[in-house]
Amino acid sequence: MLEFKNVTKQFETVTAVKNVSFTVNDGEVLGIVGRNGSGKSTIFRMILDLIEPTEGEITFNHNEITTSVLDRFGYLPEEGSLLNQYTVLDICEYYASLKLMPKSEILKSLKEWLAIFHMEDLLTMKVKKLSKGNRQKIQFIISVLHNPDFIILDEPFSGLDPVSVEELEKAILTLKSQGKTIIFSSHIMNHVENLCDKILLINRGEALLQGDLQEVIRNYKINGEPVHSLNDIFIDKVGEAL
Repeated sequence: MLEFKNVTKQFETVTAVKNVSFTVNDGEVLGIVGRNGSGKSTIFRMILDLIEPTEGEITFNHNEITTSVLDRFGYLPEEGSLLNQYTVLDICEYYASLKLMPKSEILKSLKEWLAIFHMEDLLTMKVKKLSKGNRQKIQFIISVLHNPDFIILDEPFSGLDPVSVEELEKAILTLKSQGKTIIFSSHIMNHVENLCDKILLINRGEALLQGDLQEVIRNYKINGEPVHSLNDIFIDKVGEAL
């Protein structure tokens, strides 16, 4: 369980996150929705202990997030960082070793994940030869290869074709069924509606709306009329489409 308690992050004269709180339990998926610059990346960076909150507290399973705790985290960044000169196997072995995964387990787990995405033939291919979509899937595999307890996925569907999107959605739901705690951001509301138990709508660092996703959609009214999608709610709260 991840708890984000009354967290504020101030950068000199800019308040990037303003007194935000949320909880994500084991086996739950939280979708964080907001425009670029709304504070999503700052939230992720604070959870990963890359920057410290100005105020508030962030804990995982009621413990401070230390280096040993971070070894049980998985992170898919919005911008990929794969090195072109290495093979898929090389790069996955490198990142998994940073998470203290035994080398004897890496190849087995990697082959299982490649099979899920029908990418078995890419094991020894160099990263520079991968398509954009396949690079994104390899980035995802790296983030989950070590079987983390908590996973952050920042725009995980970027660059994927419809078939790959369906495969990735199934993979995320499988991880959820295994009790993983998952947070992800997306600009595509359908992905949020398909996968998330909870929603956090953030704008200019402030939480405008949060809670159980289905309850939010069911109870939200615009001019007394029910809404039909999360996109309608976003436009009403922020004033424009995502």
